[in-house]
Amino acid sequence: MLNGRHHMLDGRRRVRRIAFLAPLSAGLLLSSALTAAAEEPPSGGGATQCAPDKICSDVHTGGSTTGPGSTQPGGGSSGSGPLVCSYHGVEWACHDPELGWFNSDQGCYYKVLDPQLPAGAPEWGDHKPSDGALYSKVCPQTGGGADGAQIVFESNAPAGPPVLDLRAIGISLAHEMRFPKPAAGVAPKGTAVVKSPVWLWLDGVKAPEPKTLAVPGASVTVTPVLRNVTWTFDQGMEVTCDTAGTPYDPKYGGAKSPDCGYEFAAGSGTKKDGVFDGTVTAHWQGHVVVTGPNAKVFDVDLPQSSGFALKVAEMQVLN
Repeated sequence: MLNGRHHMLDGRRRVRRIAFLAPLSAGLLLSSALTAAAEEPPSGGGATQCAPDKICSDVHTGGSTTGPGSTQPGGGSSGSGPLVCSYHGVEWACHDPELGWFNSDQGCYYKVLDPQLPAGAPEWGDHKPSDGALYSKVCPQTGGGADGAQIVFESNAPAGPPVLDLRAIGISLAHEMRFPKPAAGVAPKGTAVVKSPVWLWLDGVKAPEPKTLAVPGASVTVTPVLRNVTWTFDQGMEVTCDTAGTPYDPKYGGAKSPDCGYEFAAGSGTKKDGVFDGTVTAHWQGHVVVTGPNAKVFDVDLPQSSGFALKVAEMQVLN
């Protein structure tokens, strides 16, 4: 506190091939395929029991490859809230509405007197009003509180708005944001089936709060936005969704996802451990809005990625 007015800112396992009798209707084929995948698990287990007319779902937290949004420290003059200055390692608000602007070299606040004292007043000393101006000087860092304000003459303004690169501040604020680790929601759980719907979604996704830094006459606000989500399973097997996806619910039965799904053309049996090593990347952006004389709007890319594994079984129709 600054005398009551100042604030410091502080199984994997190989999949057996699944046999089905033909012909079957498309809907029954999906239900049977999922049931067979559940009832005949791969060697050593790994699939999950599921009702015949439902798709099981699963969430993979997997390994994480985070983007810059989780690596930058917060605080300091680039954090949310008012701009801060420092003197001998102690932070002070750069501007106080009562005390004026902070001089970081002296640890004092200066505010031009308004109105100025008449020419010839003792406070002017040997100076004339044309030589400069009279200021109220308060030095909380050195023991001089608001009640101990001095009136001093200065030929040039001893303190004022710091020169700020508001674009750089916006980028810094964006990188300080902490984004959630992408958790891959997948249905069917355990083993998916070639040419059958797979549901994909981010589980528990929540954007961090916006950040704002305000200075007299200008401000920088960064709002996190999820632009899209990319799911990669293998070379040439990728889908990008405009949303975080819809979590699967048993009431959907064997339907396709309305906003983020995939159908595999090939199984994962030939891959290492019989699975596709997948990656989900949430393409977050910090949407930066700078107000004031140099107003601008731009985006900062802040992707976040996690890995997961998915087993995909091929269907073999017996005549």
